Amino acid sequence: IIVFFQSSSSYSREFNYEVYSLNLNFLNIKFNTSKNKLYSIINSKGLAGYFIKSKSIIQTTLNSKNNTLNYYFNSQSKKKNKTYNYKKTNNVINFENIRLNKGKNFKKIIDTDLLNTYDPLSAVELILYSNSLDSKCKNSKKIYDGDDVYSIFLSQNKKNYSIIKFKDKKYKISFSCRLNYKAISGHKFKREEKLNSMHLDIYFSKISNNIIPVYFETNAKLVPLKMYLSTILTP
Repeated sequence: IIVFFQSSSSYSREFNYEVYSLNLNFLNIKFNTSKNKLYSIINSKGLAGYFIKSKSIIQTTLNSKNNTLNYYFNSQSKKKNKTYNYKKTNNVINFENIRLNKGKNFKKIIDTDLLNTYDPLSAVELILYSNSLDSKCKNSKKIYDGDDVYSIFLSQNKKNYSIIKFKDKKYKISFSCRLNYKAISGHKFKREEKLNSMHLDIYFSKISNNIIPVYFETNAKLVPLKMYLSTILTP
């Protein structure tokens, strides 16, 4: 499952989301952005039989003086600890910490796959929170997350809800888009079909003259997932 978020370019903001499955809140997400830094913290409470308790930290920092971007991802659970990171200078990736060939069961990453790629946080910021998005849902970006290369793109989606209610909040839905996934390289060959079938339906509302994703829904292993915007902080 992939979850994506963003912010305004004019000032820092923090978005908080709550993810539910089987009517249980099992995942909380914090996404914060400022001019030179994006980060997200994802805390899973675990859900017996379906999800493992975990914590993930994703961070992108930009040094405008030397035009350097640093991307960092870490996910911890009882069974696994994953860390990915890389540096880009003048939009060119430093290959020092990058594993292009993971073995015969994986699609090898070639140099050209990494051209014109974005880190996940920057890509989602540009796709979902540019304030230029409308019901035509025309936007896409190619991503390198330190492990795989893939693209995400929007397509038009039927607006099944006119209002989203969550606790004491009510959001009027302006339009809906479907976020799609296209594997490029770095993934296991046998997973490509499954990866390309992944999608996320996103519902947008206009809040303080900004177009904001307020509700997401999809299925993971036949379990329905629903994610609600719970708070927006504007320091």
